[in-house]
Amino acid sequence: METAGTTRLSFLERLRDHSKHGWAEFDERYRELLYRYARRRGASHAEAEDIVQEVEMYVFKAMDGFEYDRGRGRFRGYLHTAVLRTMARRADRRGREETAMDPQLLVDVAGTEDSSDTEWEREWQLHRLRWALRGVANELEPTTLQAFRLHVLGNWSAEETAKRLDISRASVYQAKSRVLKRLKERIESAESEED
Repeated sequence: METAGTTRLSFLERLRDHSKHGWAEFDERYRELLYRYARRRGASHAEAEDIVQEVEMYVFKAMDGFEYDRGRGRFRGYLHTAVLRTMARRADRRGREETAMDPQLLVDVAGTEDSSDTEWEREWQLHRLRWALRGVANELEPTTLQAFRLHVLGNWSAEETAKRLDISRASVYQAKSRVLKRLKERIESAESEED
């Protein structure tokens, strides 16, 4: 992962150049998001896996003529459109009209920052949090990470967390602050590359 000070478009440029590293990074960053979203929209496990592969191929082909234009929208909007179109094509090919994969639900968000698809937005935010937490986990002391998981993600009180980990309440709050700061930095860095 690059720092926030590097070229903003470096990730997308690596994709355009068909860099092996860039596509591995794309898969690592977005596979889980695309899979979870497809499942939430009614796809079976096998269908969701196929949808992920089709979206990746769709993006791969689209990168050949890639020219960045911020006015056309954010990368996450592009991914949203790509997954919806893939699901619509699959539904059309099967001749089914399932509510979860209804082609009428396709909205072109490429030109807008705001999406009316609350499922996509929720999955996007959860995906970013999971991705960032995986990325910073190795940078943190195990007790700091555990305190964050219990107190913030597990909704334990500071007192319960401190007692469980045999640390002070102040240490629990410090752990929360440290991890949130690192998560914010990691997410902002990724967003600056994609926007």
